[in-house]
Order: sequence, then structure tokens, then C-alpha cells
Amino acid sequence: MIQGWLLDVDYVTKNERAVIRLWCKNEDGIFVVYDSSFKPYFYAFVEEGFSEKDILDVKVERKGELISPESVEVVKAKYLGKEVEAFKIYAKHPQHVPKLREAISSMGLEVREADIPFAYRYLIDRDLACMDGIKVEGEKTVRRLTEFKAERIERIEMEDFPELKVLAFDCEMLTRIGMPDPEKDPIIVISVKCGDFEEIIHVGEGMSEKDVISRFLHLIRELDPDVIVGYNQDAFDWPYIKKRAEKYGIKLEIGRDLSSLIFKPGNPRRPKIAGRLDIDLYDIALRSIDVKIKKLENVAEYLGTKVEIADIEAKDIYRKWSSGDREAVLKYAKQDVLNTYYIAEELLPMQYELSKMIRIPPDDVARSGRGKQVEWLLMSEAHRAGEIAPNPREGGETYEGAFVLDPVRGLHENVICLDFASMYPSIMIAFNISPDTLTKDCREGCYIAPEVGHAFKKEPDGFFRRILRMLIEKRRKIKKIMKKLDRNSKEYKLLDVKQATLKVLTNSFYGYTGWSMARWYCRECAEATTAWGRHFIKTSVKIAEKEGYEVLYGDTDSIFVKKDELDLKRLEREVKKLTGILKKSMPIQIEIEEYYKTIFFVEKKRYAGLTADGRIVVKGLEVRRGDWCELAKEVQRNVIEIILKERNVEKAVEFVRKTIENIKAGKYPLEYYVIYKSLTKKPSKYESMQAHVKAAMKAAKKGIVYTIGSKVGYIVLKGAGSVSDRAFPVDLITSFDGENVIDVDGNAYKLDKDYYVDKQVIPVVMRILERFGFSESEIKGKGQKTLDAFF
Repeated sequence: MIQGWLLDVDYVTKNERAVIRLWCKNEDGIFVVYDSSFKPYFYAFVEEGFSEKDILDVKVERKGELISPESVEVVKAKYLGKEVEAFKIYAKHPQHVPKLREAISSMGLEVREADIPFAYRYLIDRDLACMDGIKVEGEKTVRRLTEFKAERIERIEMEDFPELKVLAFDCEMLTRIGMPDPEKDPIIVISVKCGDFEEIIHVGEGMSEKDVISRFLHLIRELDPDVIVGYNQDAFDWPYIKKRAEKYGIKLEIGRDLSSLIFKPGNPRRPKIAGRLDIDLYDIALRSIDVKIKKLENVAEYLGTKVEIADIEAKDIYRKWSSGDREAVLKYAKQDVLNTYYIAEELLPMQYELSKMIRIPPDDVARSGRGKQVEWLLMSEAHRAGEIAPNPREGGETYEGAFVLDPVRGLHENVICLDFASMYPSIMIAFNISPDTLTKDCREGCYIAPEVGHAFKKEPDGFFRRILRMLIEKRRKIKKIMKKLDRNSKEYKLLDVKQATLKVLTNSFYGYTGWSMARWYCRECAEATTAWGRHFIKTSVKIAEKEGYEVLYGDTDSIFVKKDELDLKRLEREVKKLTGILKKSMPIQIEIEEYYKTIFFVEKKRYAGLTADGRIVVKGLEVRRGDWCELAKEVQRNVIEIILKERNVEKAVEFVRKTIENIKAGKYPLEYYVIYKSLTKKPSKYESMQAHVKAAMKAAKKGIVYTIGSKVGYIVLKGAGSVSDRAFPVDLITSFDGENVIDVDGNAYKLDKDYYVDKQVIPVVMRILERFGFSESEIKGKGQKTLDAFF
């Protein structure tokens, strides 16, 4: 018998059978468990006129051989809460399932659960979870790895996480301009950090590119990490390394079984390393980090882990390396790998906890959106409840969203934001909103959604209500324990990760019901949830106004209120009375989210406020977005700060005027003018030639190819034609003096300063200043207003 942590799961084929392989770890190291007892299966609903024999008689060709189901049995189960009978159809190998599914579907039977990956089906059925404990009884053999042939396996619930060895890496390539091309541009540096170990492997001092790649692979095998992390390594670094390794005949044998790195089928194709978790931090950042331009350094800065030891940027690598200043490039490479490693320390714990909760390995958790994460949890709970899961949807219908109250214009003082905590989960629990409780028969009592009229049975508890209650109760218990702990203690930080993970999953349920690809998609559930949400927001506004408050703004699950005669301290006392009244009027929790000394609203979902503790909160404005140049965002940031902190709108206007003067005087560097926008498809596939698309096409003529998902940086030049015609890729620029642009061929152009004034700076400040009564001409001119006009 052996105990440890389950890290990863896959399967191997032995004697034409799929054998589950569990990668585990304990204090003695890695051990591998093989389980040959589990068979692939799927369901088909029983229909009159069909028997088990009809299923067994199915024969279909696959790769030159005839395959059939191995066995079949009739089982009783539930489907969306109703009793059903289903054929449980077993296949000889997981790869036979797709063909058998097609054949049985063509008979007219409804097939279910035929698309669940075999290894993850095993975790669900055996009640195992990655990043949790495992106990194994079976025959032990020791070869290169310690292996067990399983006789009995069970889960052990662990409170903490395993101590995993994490290796971070980052590559630098030598390309004169633009994105490197693996066909011709060499890898010159691979930087590695694994715990206290650091090494910058680089070309030079007797090391060739081939040696650099070989040394990197050797370090992986020698250091033997459990987790390998990078930043966009799945789409960029690994494919690049693979291509360059092929050039030298190097095999990427870095699996713990000495197998090569492979790319799993799919779009995009994902790397898989046997026995090691390959986690792309960029995937996590895309979903959970509130930074528009998700460059490595931006995410590190957001998380408070940014390392700054380099004096150059990525665009300087070719020039510095070629001129012999290799030390500058090596510092840059070290900076990148340190940022990657420290980002991993911040982001990985939640991925581990999600993995434990939804069972699947952390690398696939990191690649999954919130909808998929909720779905894996639902799959486990469905199996536990004897429910057969629906098939994924292919497109859903739209429905009315949340209620938004138009904001009151002007600058406001002493404002409190009331938040309806976990509004949508609370509504789903209160009114038993679930696909299996949706009904048209209300003889035994129903909850009827306002406005839309959808009915949900009051009892028994629906599938979603049971799970949401479980999640919320777990989080409540954890937070209760946390109150007794030191915030700096290891136990507190671990529990904080757990409660945050529970919150993420809980708050994702409503969105899941309206996700068009969801197995448990239910338009009526989503529609009813938002209808009750609108009802409660409107009700709360009426109650607040009745109590003498001015409601400045309301949106989805929060309202902003003030009383002119009250300062912030008195307002805080009075608002607590208001929350008590609101709690008695509706089945949802109301919390004071924020106190604002000053706040202004631009329009729906766009506002900025100065909190009582001195933080500036900005929602929906250009400073939070990446498709404006840095100068425009910088100006808007300053305008916001001047208005909120100094309550001086005229000073903000003067600042804008000064900025316009500086633009015309050529006082800003090139990076202030660059606009970034992503390519969502190949440039040739765009019907309308947007500015970033034309810039990408210009770059392509010089050998710089942007891939789908790349951020294209461009500036707008002076000249004839549309803005798109005048968009110029920043990767082709070699120098800039504030007005004149020189490209890689030595051609000279002029920056279109008027464009940056009229189409970048003015629009972003007008969103704010027009709410204070200023016109564009007044901002450009000398019009005067007093602060009295703003209240």
C-alpha cells in the first residue's frame, strides 16, 4: 500500500486495451499507478423496438478493421431530474467510441456522454481528483520509476497542496525586426529558474543553438520538475523549440517516461508532457487578470511581483546582441524568467484548488474557461446523483440582461456603493432555478419569475440549488475559520485560496446557464435569474429613495447612494440601517462595498471614484482598455485624478490644453503614440481593412508575420487616404524625434499630430469633460466654467 498526491492522469495502450496511468507523488518522489480495470463507455436512451442484441450487432469500420461494442447493459438513471432507462455501451478502446457513437446515433437512438475523455471519465467514476490524496493497494515493481499495478484505489481528501517543483523558462530569439520565424531565426537564449536554481543558457563561449536546446532538455530531465511554466509557451515557445530541434535532429524527450513532448489534437493544439504539468500562465492571465495588454511585465506589475533588472526592451535584442552587448540581452532574459516564476507563485495555487474541486489536471484547468470549469464540477455531481449529462449545445438564444439605472451627471461627494453579494447565485437558490425544476405544471407550487413568467418547482431541490448550497456552505465555513487566524499565516493564505476558488465557481453558475455551448444550457434559467435581479435592483432603488437617499446609479448587482446633508461617517451609520431594511425585503445579502470621497459617472458602466482610503477606482473608461494609445490613456488618467483629488475641473481642462501643445511641439516619445489591437484571424480573411490589419500587411511585406492572437502595434502617419491607409507598423520604425519617423529602409514620414489630438486625446477626455458641461471647442480654447456648474 502507498499514499501520495495524484498529479496527472493519462492512459497507455497495452495489448490493444487502454490502461489508465496515474502520476502520483509523495515524500519519496514520483510513483506511477496502472489500472487496467476501467472500460470506456457511453449511453444511449432505450427506445421501443431496440434491444441489447441490436446494440451488440453494430459493426463499423475503423482504420481497416471492423469494430463493435464489447458489451451492453440496461441501466436506470435520471436525465434532467426524470427517471430514464439507458443502454450503457462498453467499447474495447476509447478510440473506438467516436465511430460507435455515430453508428448508434444513425439508428435513431439518442446518445449521451460519448465525448468525455477517457482519463477524465475515470476520475469522475472512481471519485478521484488531481491535486488531492490517493491511496493505492497493488503489486509494486521498480524499474526506472516506481510502479504499481492497482488492485484497489481510493481518494484521501487533503487540506493543503503537494509540494511541487516548478520550473519556469523563457526563450529569446534573434530576429532583426518583428516576430521571429522558426524557419530562419535561431534561439539564442533559454533562461531557466527552478526553485533556487537559475541558469541562463545562451549561444557563445563554445555553445551553439543546438547545444542551448540540448542543455535545456537536459536540465528538465535532471531537475525533474513536476510543473513547467512559461508565458505563452504553448502557442509560441514550445512549437518554436520543436521546430528548431527538428532542424538538428533533437528529440524532445522530456516526459517522465522519457517520451517526447507531443501536441494534442485540437484548436489550438496543446503540448503534453507525460508525468509533468505544462501550465501556460498566459492562459490564466487572459481569463483572470484585469489588464488589457497582457504582456508579461504588465501582468507581473498588476500582481506586484515585477522584477526590473534589464536596461533594454524586446525590440532592442537584435541590436544589442549583434553589437556585442550580450550582457544586456542576458539581463533581459533573466528578468523575463524571474517575472514568469514569480507570476506562477501567485497564480498556481488557485489552479491547484480548482483542479481539486473539478478533478481534472491543473494544466487543463488553466486552459479551460469558467464555463468549462463549472461543467466539470457539474459532471462529477451528476455522476454522484445518478444523472446522465446532456450533450454540449451548439448555439443558444439571447435574452434580456441586467437592469441599469442611468447615472446622475456631475461630481458627487460622500457616496456609498451597496453591493448585492452573490446576487445571481442567491436568486438561483432562493427560487430553485435549475434545468430540472423548470416546469409548466404548477399544481404543486412554483416560483414564477417576474416579467418573463418562467416557473420553477419549489421542491424537491433542483440540481443547481443543491450544488450552489454546497459551494456557499463550504465557503461560509472556511471564512468563519479564517476570522480566527493570522492573515500572514500559511493556513490563512491556503484557506483564502480555497474560499476565492469557491467564490469564482459559485458566481459562474448563472453565466453557465446562458453559455451557448453548455451541456446544461437553459435559456429560461438565465432569463429568470436576470429578471429577478432586475426586480430586486428596482425594488432596492424605491426603498432607498423612500428612506431619503438619492440613488445616483444602479447596475446589475449594486447601487450608489448619498444623502447631501451627511458626511461619510454619518452616512456609514445611516446606510447600515438601510441595508437592514433591504435584507428584510429580499432574499439576498447586501454589503457595503466601497466608500467614495468623490465620484463621477460618465455613462452606464463607466465611472471613476476616489475611495475613503485614497485609491482611485476606474470602471469602463479608456485607461482600462488597450485599443487607445498610451498618451490618450495617460491624459485621461490625469484628468480623472485632478477632478477626483483636487475637485478642479478647470485645472483638468488646462492639463489637456497643455498636452495638446506638447503634442504639437513633438515632446512625447514614440511609445506614447502606439495603438495596439489583436488579430482575430489572418489579415487576408478580414472583409474590412481595419488599421491594425493594414499595418500587419505592411509588416508582412518586410518578412514580419503576425499570428492570430498577436497584438499589432501601429502609429498613424500624416498623408492622404483613410486612417487605415496611414497606419504604420511600429516594428518597422528605427527612429523617431517627436515628429519625423524613419523606417527600416531609411524612408522618412511625419506623425499625424492632428489625428492624435482630434481622434485620440479629445475623445477620451470629452467622455468625462462633456459631463461637466465642456464642449470640444472650449477644451481646445479658453472657455471658463466654475465648479458650481458641476453639482
